[in-house]
Amino acid sequence: MSSLKKLIAGELKRLVRYKILPVSLATVIIWIVLFLFISEREAREIAPLLIFVDVAAMSILLLGASHHLEKQEGTIRSMMVMPGSPGQILATKTVASMVLALESAVATSAALFFIHGVTFNYAALLLFVTIAGAAHAAIGFALSLRSRDFTSMLGLLMAYMFLFTIPSILFHFDVIYAKYEWLLMVSPSHATNHLITSAVSGNFKIGMTIAGCLYLVILAAVLFKFAVYPRFKDNAARG
Repeated sequence: MSSLKKLIAGELKRLVRYKILPVSLATVIIWIVLFLFISEREAREIAPLLIFVDVAAMSILLLGASHHLEKQEGTIRSMMVMPGSPGQILATKTVASMVLALESAVATSAALFFIHGVTFNYAALLLFVTIAGAAHAAIGFALSLRSRDFTSMLGLLMAYMFLFTIPSILFHFDVIYAKYEWLLMVSPSHATNHLITSAVSGNFKIGMTIAGCLYLVILAAVLFKFAVYPRFKDNAARG
């Protein structure tokens, strides 16, 4: 347990050293400034989308940047000789990625409250962001581990966003009809968008909420076991 705590602490320090956490905070500051210039109704409508973008896109982007910076410095290979299994090392990186998603959700929620007095189901939001953050950490690792460098990782991320994230954003703005939402739920991005929107709006569709949670949990487990962990060990061994 002590080695795991040390690994997590070291991972969080690297987020600061690589400017990953400051960039994430800067994004949140942009959202806060935006809230100052829009009405309460507009802020309540756009807040789920901003949290969703941070969880489904920014967290993957920042995780990819961190991974390739570590790869350039040989950090991952050096970590393999430290106390702690490859599984623990991967877990600490997942926790660090989820911290970025949770930080965005907490800061955005606080801004909504202090600027517009908007409150909602915070427990549900944190639960959904945690589940979605784990799933998108798995997706981020899968993309990063399959890319040669950060540029190629960006290409994979753009392809992922085109297929999964953009349709969910179009649905949010009613470009895609509500009757197609169950079809969109095959997208990890839309499952995330639906859960976050439900928590902020208070409008829960029980069946879809349960399906979204189960889907993201199963997706994270499958990706980590079969796509991320084996390739992570191989990449770490090869440096």
